Amino acid sequence: MATTDPKSISELASALDAILTELVEYRVLRPAPLRSFKLESKPTPSATERRNELFRRIADDPFEGSLLLSLHAVGEALYQRGGTKLMRDILQSVAQRDEENESRRLSSADSQWDGIGDLTDRWNA
Repeated sequence: MATTDPKSISELASALDAILTELVEYRVLRPAPLRSFKLESKPTPSATERRNELFRRIADDPFEGSLLLSLHAVGEALYQRGGTKLMRDILQSVAQRDEENESRRLSSADSQWDGIGDLTDRWNA
């Protein structure tokens, strides 16, 4: 992993805050599409399957999909600078900036960061 540059970490935290703010606001203000789904056990998707799902979401809703892609990229950048511990510390700090939507902010990042890392240090949603 790269060395921790405080300015870089601060910039990533600011980017994470902006992305989560837009994502939560967008999801709260737009009407949710009606979806029917079955609760069934599914195997853990591969990195390729997760990436394909993200591209499908971009095609379905370019604004939300782009925010999710950006959110994933910030997670990867934080991982490169300090592993999952840094990711967790920054996410908790940033999520608390909006106490009313803290859980939405946490769950949005958590789901997009799932699988970031390596065999010894991996983010698991």
